Amino acid sequence: MPQTTTLPDTSRTQRLWFVDNLRVLLISLVVVHHVACIYSGLDAWYYTEPPTSDAAGLGLSVFLLVNQSWFMGAFFLLSGYFSPASYDRKGPRAFLRDRLIRLGIPLLIFYFAINPVLALGSGDSYLHTIGSGPLWFVLALLLLDTSYAVFRHLTRRPQSRTQRRTQSRTPRPLTFRAVIAFIPALALATFALRVVIPMGVSVPIIDFPTSGYLPQYVSFFVLGTAAYRRGWLTATPARLGKLGLGLAVGGTLVFLPLALTNGPDAFLGHGTVNSLFYALWDSTFAVGVVLALLTLFRRRFNTQGPVRRYLSTHVFTVYVIHALVVTAAGYALRGVDLPSLEKFAIGAVVVLPACFLLAGPVRRIPGVRRVL
Repeated sequence: MPQTTTLPDTSRTQRLWFVDNLRVLLISLVVVHHVACIYSGLDAWYYTEPPTSDAAGLGLSVFLLVNQSWFMGAFFLLSGYFSPASYDRKGPRAFLRDRLIRLGIPLLIFYFAINPVLALGSGDSYLHTIGSGPLWFVLALLLLDTSYAVFRHLTRRPQSRTQRRTQSRTPRPLTFRAVIAFIPALALATFALRVVIPMGVSVPIIDFPTSGYLPQYVSFFVLGTAAYRRGWLTATPARLGKLGLGLAVGGTLVFLPLALTNGPDAFLGHGTVNSLFYALWDSTFAVGVVLALLTLFRRRFNTQGPVRRYLSTHVFTVYVIHALVVTAAGYALRGVDLPSLEKFAIGAVVVLPACFLLAGPVRRIPGVRRVL
């Protein structure tokens, strides 16, 4: 029998600074991603401009597709990682109450107040402008956390909350075999869903703009909860990070060209062979990039000073407010006669620090810190 060791409960005894720092990178990409939406030529933001050249539109569209293939999945993975500890500490009722406060209140404010303000230029009536906008992630996370709480409650063991909090966990490092088995399973599930819901098609009932990635989002959240129990974030060997980088590069070289062989729309879904190759690419790329970044940040970025601590503290606030800043910047640059890529660069350089600088005063508003 292989020898096992006890993994300390790092959720209480040690702050995972590398996870906080990775979340800063992810939210920065989200902000820049939405700046790119303005100038990409895709109808994917509240205010858009046609690209000044085909090359600019293509370049920004590729940037958006690459981001979309992995970075929200990474958010769901990290969110899932922290759910078990919160549930263990609080119990089902307090856990759900906290989620309703921390996620539900920002979602309702954005849904009924901020989104209609951002959509004023559409000319639609108020009822047609309410919606979650970029806070679809918050809505999805609220649904997943609720599902997790229900699952935990239905499968509960006769064990006190104190025992659940203090019990040790046995690390089971993530293996190469598990990674390789997971990727085709995710790709097939993604391919099957895109037969019915192709990429770019939103489902109004649930208000998710990227429903074609639901298998990734749900599975990454579930993997996050498993990662907490098995200590994957701290115990996974660095060589799996190198494997992840190799998978991301190899998948891009092999699967992506095959996905793009029959025109710009063949990979979106409808059961085409191209959509199968695209699902193989974005599944491989997502798993590979997340593995590579987790091990890289654990090795190189596992400390925080005042600046990084400020940035990581305000990640969720930036997520909630960034749509206002991005859209305002788009309107402000509307009269500037510059190529699209230059306006995108200016917008990104201005908007990203502005979001973090604004997040501080927003959290100092009485009562806001309890939510954000």
